Amino acid sequence: MAAVRDDEAMAHAGLAAPEIQAQLLAEALAGASVGVLVWDDDRRYIAANAAACSILGTTLEELLGQRVGGHTRDADEPIERALRAGNVAGRATVARFDGSGSIEVSYLTFTTRTAGMPFMATIIWRAD
Repeated sequence: MAAVRDDEAMAHAGLAAPEIQAQLLAEALAGASVGVLVWDDDRRYIAANAAACSILGTTLEELLGQRVGGHTRDADEPIERALRAGNVAGRATVARFDGSGSIEVSYLTFTTRTAGMPFMATIIWRAD
């Protein structure tokens, strides 16, 4: 029984390798049912998963480079709070990019590092 635990411990220790963790997290976020958006200090989207594009009614190609909050009612104050505090959570009304109307989303925005550089990330999901 101890040999089995040692084998399991070694297998889990291998999972802790930074390269393995990066790959696992990247795949988990890419396939997540919540939207994941990453934006830079110019407040432009630089990365998004498929769920974020679906929620916002856009394609990745159309989204990248767009201004954060450009389709969100009253977005300036929460964005400023997130930048000052490093994180903010709330609800927002977003006009879908495809013109199919507005939706309510819940969000969590926080600071993070991607490729060794500081960025902001936002997790979104339909509020209904």
